[in-house]
Amino acid sequence: MHFGETIKCHRKENGWTLKELSERCGLSVAQLSKLENEKSSASIDSLRKLANVFRIPLSSITLTESEQKLSPVLDGEGFIVRWCRRGDDNVTVRYLTLNREARMQPMIVTIPAGMDTGASKSHPGDEFFYVLDGRVRFFYGDEAFDVKRGDFIYYNGLFQHHWQNMSDSEARIMTCNDPPVM
Repeated sequence: MHFGETIKCHRKENGWTLKELSERCGLSVAQLSKLENEKSSASIDSLRKLANVFRIPLSSITLTESEQKLSPVLDGEGFIVRWCRRGDDNVTVRYLTLNREARMQPMIVTIPAGMDTGASKSHPGDEFFYVLDGRVRFFYGDEAFDVKRGDFIYYNGLFQHHWQNMSDSEARIMTCNDPPVM
């Protein structure tokens, strides 16, 4: 089952029309129709809204049933969503797990020069953060840490956190949530 079919299937399982789903999740009917027909890609916020409304893990929307339990994700693969936007720039998230039953949610986050990931958020569970490229300011509660390529942070996701690219070029981080964040 593909991404759009998964959304449609969950909507129909709940007995909802597109309008009813729209009212529950705050996305427009037109946007939901485009997602179901795979004529548009979803932002991370849209995916989270849908997962919350359906009361399922985010990975249940983004991954197909035919994917194997052990499946390598090759360079450039994974499910990519855009997180926030500034002009033509997007913070993008590439989900690296192809397993619906995954107990962790590994991702690579790409942050354009000078951009941040938006307002601080929190979630249950632990998370690690590893800088692949660039310099990133990591905000955690009232503290800020400047980290660079090769630096690593492990933290409790219940505390408000977000990231900002401090370099003049794109920054990439690998992060992993346990359990997966909806």
